[in-house]
Amino acid sequence: MSQSREARRAATILVSPAVLLLLALNIFPIIYAVYISLHHWSLSSPNPPRFAGLFNYQELWQYDDRFMNALGVSAVFIVLAVGIELLLGFALAFVFNAKLKGLETLRKLSLLPVMAMPLVVGLVWFYMLNENFGVTNWFLTLFGFERLPFLTDGTLAMLSIVIADIWQWTPFVTLVIFAALQSLPEYVFEAARMDGLTEREIFWRITLPLLRPAILVVCVIRAIDAFRMIELVFVMTKGGPGGNTEVLPWYIYTKGFLSLDLGYAAAMAVVMIVVVTVVAQVFVRKIAAPE
Repeated sequence: MSQSREARRAATILVSPAVLLLLALNIFPIIYAVYISLHHWSLSSPNPPRFAGLFNYQELWQYDDRFMNALGVSAVFIVLAVGIELLLGFALAFVFNAKLKGLETLRKLSLLPVMAMPLVVGLVWFYMLNENFGVTNWFLTLFGFERLPFLTDGTLAMLSIVIADIWQWTPFVTLVIFAALQSLPEYVFEAARMDGLTEREIFWRITLPLLRPAILVVCVIRAIDAFRMIELVFVMTKGGPGGNTEVLPWYIYTKGFLSLDLGYAAAMAVVMIVVVTVVAQVFVRKIAAPE
């Protein structure tokens, strides 16, 4: 008993520095953001911050149409980007799982987009899709088509950002699903074939249920990451045209760093944290739920 107690004490001592560092770097900023959100705090005003209670939150939900638009744009972006990434990643994982020659090299090369910084990815796609000098429009005119306003048309601008995100993060989804496929026990599939199940039945009744935890994990990681995406918007569209690509992080940035309204920006950031936490909790419960 004493040895067990000593072991727990030693483990606590060893883990404590990491836990304290985690609290300092993650929990304290959240608490401070909540504190700021409860104040009228504008860096453009000579007046000191003053307590406002829930006024900033009331303004958000009742009077700020731009906030609701940004929330909706973020939701559309997450559904499109993560949904397509999941479908493409799923398909590519099965292709890479096949015993074909040359797939090993292709699998390694496919991870290159993930290694690039999102800001660099945004710059690459900005120059590719630019209406005046982009290579995409150059190819269109080369074959007799009209130039397309990829970054200045509302619908095309959103699709352009989604495509850039898909290009970068589909390999990550592929890697997770592929790793899960590699870990599946082969004897389960052999037993299913001996029982007379077709390949389609094996996929729906065995493969897909076994991949469920990996799918949910990749969904929650990508959904959270997509919700806080700002780099592509910053480089490619600046939230335009007409707010069609103004995701919530971009609106928070403009309020906090351009309008210098720290209290209002902090209130939006707190709402964003709450939404992300709720979504993550839903996925975590599904992952932990018994089959």
